[in-house]
Amino acid sequence: MTVILTQKISFGIGEFFSTTLSILIILSFCVFLYRISKNERYRKSKYAIVSLSLIFTLHLIAFPFIYTIMLKNNPDSFEFKTSIYTNQKQMMVEEWKNDSRHIPSEIKNLENIRLLTNTVLNKKLKELKQLTFTKNYIIYVDINSALPRGNYMATVYIFDLKGFLENKLYRGGSKSELDSTKFGSVITHDINYLKNKLEYYKIKKAELDRNNVWTFTSLLPYSISSIFTGNMSPITPTANIFYSLHYFIIYCIGIGIFLHFLIMNISILIRNGKS
Repeated sequence: MTVILTQKISFGIGEFFSTTLSILIILSFCVFLYRISKNERYRKSKYAIVSLSLIFTLHLIAFPFIYTIMLKNNPDSFEFKTSIYTNQKQMMVEEWKNDSRHIPSEIKNLENIRLLTNTVLNKKLKELKQLTFTKNYIIYVDINSALPRGNYMATVYIFDLKGFLENKLYRGGSKSELDSTKFGSVITHDINYLKNKLEYYKIKKAELDRNNVWTFTSLLPYSISSIFTGNMSPITPTANIFYSLHYFIIYCIGIGIFLHFLIMNISILIRNGKS
């Protein structure tokens, strides 16, 4: 459920994919610029285009990612304007509440179903393709080939005795795997999944308690504009080193691009003057 980088740093699955997607989109644009620079039509601007590609890679990917890791390891690495930090933390806390509030009741519900359906826990899913009645529930399994690559999806419907849907579980796999899967293992699998999910949110709450509220995507707008807005300032020695190195490199490349075009235009003016 989580991807652990160090003992203190962890990415949830959602954050991991949003970070990866953001990086891939930006990186694709940088690669696109680099490939354009290879085109003969842009031969005179090759240096500038390659330099822009490098600036975007460093400014939009490398350094923001480094800052995110630093903030996860030590939330006091950078200081943010009070309104920005307060809004970010409030948003993360609300997101945590909304995502985690129903998990304990879902676990309890499945554990109650497992307890009250003990007479059919060892039955295979293929045996439950017809309505199966227990003392407290009605169980029905539907298996169809809705998945690609020849895989199947089993949907386990659990109704109360009045016919109202109490829960619905899913399990994917080959036809033979699903036919041999026991009803009890499907419930146990979902219970374990929800418990792992709840454990992740407990870790997330601990991170929020220690003011760890930043992700790559939420930090990116502030890291790319901080030099102009002052929204984000380095505090620790390590943060100051990386922050200074970041903008030193960006300014050097930027000045190089400016000088490149300046020299190129001067050369054109000189040639035109001679002619």
